[in-house]
Amino acid sequence: MFGRGNRFPAAKHPEFDAYKHGAFLEKQDRFTKEKPSEVPGPGAYNMEQKTTTSKSGTGTRIASGDRYALLQRKVEELERLHAENKKNHLAEVERLKLELSRAQATHAEQTGRNDKLKKQNDALDTRVQELKRINLSDQSEIKDLRAKLRVSEHERTQLAAKQGETGEAKKALQSLDAKRRDEVRERDKKISELEKALALEKKRKDGLEVRLSEIKGKVGAEVQEARAAALTLESELQETKLESEKAKFALANLKSQAEDAEGELLSQLEQHRLVLSRVAEEYGRLASSTVSTAEYERTKHESISLQFRILRLERKLANAEDQVVEVANLVRATKEDNTILSKQLRDVAEEAMFYSSALSDLLEERIPDPTSMRVVEEAMTSLRRNIEDSRLAVQAFSSQDRASWAEFDHMRTEQLLLHSSFLVKHLDEAQALAEQQRARLADAENRQSQLAAELSTASFRHDTIQVQLVEATASLAMAKVAEEMLKKEAEEAQKRSKAEVARLEGAVKQERETSQRLASAVQQGKAAEEALNAEIDQLATDLAEAERYQEAYTNLVEEVDSLISRNALAEEEAHRLSKFNAEILGHHNPAQRIMYVDKIRRELHDTKQQLLISTRDRDTVLDENDDLRNELELYKSVAVPLNSKPRTTVTRVTRMPLTNQSMNTSANTRGLAHTKSTNNLVKRLETTPELEYKEGDMTVEEIL
Repeated sequence: MFGRGNRFPAAKHPEFDAYKHGAFLEKQDRFTKEKPSEVPGPGAYNMEQKTTTSKSGTGTRIASGDRYALLQRKVEELERLHAENKKNHLAEVERLKLELSRAQATHAEQTGRNDKLKKQNDALDTRVQELKRINLSDQSEIKDLRAKLRVSEHERTQLAAKQGETGEAKKALQSLDAKRRDEVRERDKKISELEKALALEKKRKDGLEVRLSEIKGKVGAEVQEARAAALTLESELQETKLESEKAKFALANLKSQAEDAEGELLSQLEQHRLVLSRVAEEYGRLASSTVSTAEYERTKHESISLQFRILRLERKLANAEDQVVEVANLVRATKEDNTILSKQLRDVAEEAMFYSSALSDLLEERIPDPTSMRVVEEAMTSLRRNIEDSRLAVQAFSSQDRASWAEFDHMRTEQLLLHSSFLVKHLDEAQALAEQQRARLADAENRQSQLAAELSTASFRHDTIQVQLVEATASLAMAKVAEEMLKKEAEEAQKRSKAEVARLEGAVKQERETSQRLASAVQQGKAAEEALNAEIDQLATDLAEAERYQEAYTNLVEEVDSLISRNALAEEEAHRLSKFNAEILGHHNPAQRIMYVDKIRRELHDTKQQLLISTRDRDTVLDENDDLRNELELYKSVAVPLNSKPRTTVTRVTRMPLTNQSMNTSANTRGLAHTKSTNNLVKRLETTPELEYKEGDMTVEEIL
């Protein structure tokens, strides 16, 4: 009929971690000395259930203790693992350090090898660059030789084509020879003048060299004298520097000693002054406040008693404050316990009222159920037992409160006794300290008299040291002035010697430049003469080759004339034979039209002859056109061959062409000529009129 179980849920133990255990313990109530009430809720009137709840509480405590031990073991295991990991980590670090040292050694070796290889690579690169330069120079020379070869071949073809210009070339050569002779005479005159000027310059140079040697001797003597003077000055300067350094060192020592002595004396004087002022103040204070010994002892005793009283009151105040705090905590705790107990009593009264009403209801219903009556009686007995337990608990709490107050009073009395004994001991120590201070005051007066005597002697020594310091500073200033004068003299001597040497070097440099200019002018004259001689030799060889080509050209012309005459005879003979053949074949039969074939053959032969003549004329015209184009391009372009310069008033600077333009121009002109010749041939063939076919004419098949 009624639900069995606790009305109020049991308090669960928080499952906190091991590191939070101390924090939860600190927050627990320190004043609850009694165990919490274990009043069961409704339906918990069975004694067996009560025993099980108490066992469960102890079980939770045991479980928490086991859990704490388990956590402690886990912490120890983690510490052991941490130590092992630390050892492993240290071993790994050592191994890595060894590997790092090995790697650094190998890296150093590799860097050394790399440096050696870099040096070898640099040497090989320099060698490769030299070989490349040599290769480029060789290639440029090969290109120059090829260009010269092409130019010579082109000139040879031009000379072979220009057979009619040999006479003009001879005349031009003669005129060039005459001009060359004139130029050679003028050059000889210039060379003789330059030789004379060179002789004069040599004489002048010899005179300047003699003068220069004399000046060098003089300057060398002056330089030696200046060097000797400079050395003497430097030695004197070194001596003065050493003396000045010694004086500075002595002065610094004296200064440091004087400063130390002065500092010590000043510190001692200041200390004595302070001691004297302190003694005077104390003496004045004592003199102003001097009283009789009895009155002093009485006031001292009163002050000490007042101090003890103040200390006692302060201690009582502190104890009272601590006691108030403790009492407040106790009152707060008792109030909380009383509220909890009142709540529990209220709950119990409500449960009793509930069960009494339930019992009255049951009695009114008058149901003869012995089990229910027995349950009700058990509940009533348990309720009475619980009420009695709560009353006993209240009495125990009040008795415990009284015991705690009695213990607190006992502790307070013990503390007061201890404090009074401490104050008595402190009074004895203060009296002993006063006696010691009196003895120290007498010693300080004796020390002050001794220090006054020492101060007088130290002031006398300080005056003597000040006089010595003034003398040392004066001597040091004189040494510095002498050192500055010696430095200025040495610098002036060095400047004079440097200016004289620079002037002589400039004169020698000018003489060298003039001699170099004369030598370069002579070398240029010689090079120009050699170039003219080479040009004359080249023209002579070209003239000999032109004469040989002229003879070959005359022979070719004679052979061509003979071939033309033989061709004319052959043509006449062929004409006669064709006419005779036509007469034989035709038998003067006009119906067969054999004469038409003969006419066609003659026309074909004439066209062939004309075609050969026209091709020959065309070849000559093309050659002339090529020559004219080449000459025009020579005037227009900088790619002028060295051996065929156009004779103009404009002076050209010969340089190597950027490309083989002579080949390109010749090839282009030849291609254009070839295309023009083919176009002319096609035009001529196209312009030949075609005869119309008439009735009775023979066809090609009939002729064949």
